Amino acid sequence: MNPILQRNIKALASGVNEPLALKLQNHKKSQRFILNDKFNIYDNKFETFIYDDDFMHEELNHSFDNFLAKTKHYPYICFFGIANALLIKNLAPYYKRIFIFESEIELLYLALSILDLSEELSSGKIHLLDTTEEKVNIQFLILFDMKGVFEYLNLFELFPINSYYERFHNQTYQQILNFALANTTLLIRNLHYTLDVPFLVYDNILCNIPTMLENIPFQRLLNQRKNTFDTAIVVSAGPSLAKQLPLLKKYQNKAFIFCADGALSILLKEDIKPDYVTNLDFSDLTKNFYEDQDNKILNVLAIGTNYNVASKITNKCIILREDPFFKNLGLSDFGYIDTGTHVSHFSYTLALALGFKNIIMIGQDLAYDEKGNSHSENFAYGSEFEKESDIEKNYCIAYGGKGEVLTHVLWNDYRIKLEYLFACNQEVNFYNATEGGARINFTKEISFKNACENLLHKEKPKFENLKPLTKNRSSKLIAKFFEKLKQDKQTCENLLNDAKTLKEALDNILSKDIILPLEFLQNVHKNISSFNEILNNSAFLEDSIGKALIFNRGFNMSKVLKMHLNDEREYLYHLILAYKNFLEYFIQNLKTKYEIMKKYN
Repeated sequence: MNPILQRNIKALASGVNEPLALKLQNHKKSQRFILNDKFNIYDNKFETFIYDDDFMHEELNHSFDNFLAKTKHYPYICFFGIANALLIKNLAPYYKRIFIFESEIELLYLALSILDLSEELSSGKIHLLDTTEEKVNIQFLILFDMKGVFEYLNLFELFPINSYYERFHNQTYQQILNFALANTTLLIRNLHYTLDVPFLVYDNILCNIPTMLENIPFQRLLNQRKNTFDTAIVVSAGPSLAKQLPLLKKYQNKAFIFCADGALSILLKEDIKPDYVTNLDFSDLTKNFYEDQDNKILNVLAIGTNYNVASKITNKCIILREDPFFKNLGLSDFGYIDTGTHVSHFSYTLALALGFKNIIMIGQDLAYDEKGNSHSENFAYGSEFEKESDIEKNYCIAYGGKGEVLTHVLWNDYRIKLEYLFACNQEVNFYNATEGGARINFTKEISFKNACENLLHKEKPKFENLKPLTKNRSSKLIAKFFEKLKQDKQTCENLLNDAKTLKEALDNILSKDIILPLEFLQNVHKNISSFNEILNNSAFLEDSIGKALIFNRGFNMSKVLKMHLNDEREYLYHLILAYKNFLEYFIQNLKTKYEIMKKYN
């Protein structure tokens, strides 16, 4: 194999993009694309070179200048097409990251045979996305949610790398662009334009941590029960659930049942007792789900669960999220899980943490049924609970691939997040036995009857009741938590004071009705950069609130970058103005977080 290609494949296989490395390793070259001695590529199908063979270097130089001008000061740039990679190599020093979307595996093969990009690929400077890869959606979500990228999502543009791609691959370009825009919209939606919900969750978290420390530690649950049984059933409250209940009742002793809180009352009415009930809702809407409680059922709650609901629930284990903020608390006995943003996601990650190899899904519709019902019969708030919802509606592929079903934006977001979860855990069998609703990729669609008959053959084991920590141990951990909260409060106060000082300075500078010298503006920009370093390195800002604040910073900076200002003085002036706007938002919301902390310390 070509040694340059070999080095590039090795860099991809090092963990950056193993699927693409494997595909390139096994690729058998066709005769469609021919590489000549000038490193130009001829396409036999369209009978043309990718670049004009006589003027290739002039075209590359022009493109180089053109793209730099279009994306001046941008932290990243996105291209449709790799061409011969010469332009990519030349542009690499000017961006923190370059993303390449390519639909032709052979063009990737040839380009990586020409130039050694192994250092850029290994370091994350250049990312290659094979748009024919099954998991490209997952790869996109991972890459564009990275630190240093997510805050500049509003800068996303997809540039065809040259006229060859515009002329002969325009339809593919449009498909990739639509796919990318849908995913950037999803990521932005998750970053919270308004912080009302994250603040409510944060309030619940600070309320719940002492309660968590007085109840069952998650690690005790894992120590007693992990890898003790193979098959779990995850029950959601979608409209298709009712038809599955007779079989669930028949087989309930042959599988561990994980139940979303909204399905609890539905199961109990059918004399079906789940083993685990999950809850992560920040509002008290879920209190009606717990009118009947059974101490044989273990209630597993996310740390952000509504405090009034959490305090009402007995026999519970409260779990910290898999999040840098929580890991800094030093309470590993009580974590960690990717709870996701909806309760069934939490059920799946709990089942994964407990080592189940087969996970059967029922009631996971994520769509309205033919009657317009959003939930199952006997749902606590009625089967038409979201029928009149004003959430934006759309259509998606139906279960079994048979036509389309009506869904809404939030359910569709949940579906994408589930696909992400399932794609990252393909050593586990996810059997979608919902038999209705939306199709969920990376699952095996199967009837619930077949799933039960094929997988459920032996009785599940019984376990002794789990115990909380001793009062002495719990008290020590509670004291440790309040000490950490005290430190966080001081960190928050320091950040607020620094932000206020910088904002006052910017207000003073911007109020002057004079033309400010370039050197002066450059020094102001250095002060802004210093404060940015503090924000970028602060563990205190690694929770959802902090991430939303950092996104707002990028949102304001992006407005200036999109102005494409060539005059440096004018550029710095507008950048300072935009940063002042960010500081106003930052101070206002950090004050709110500080006031929440003051309630508990």
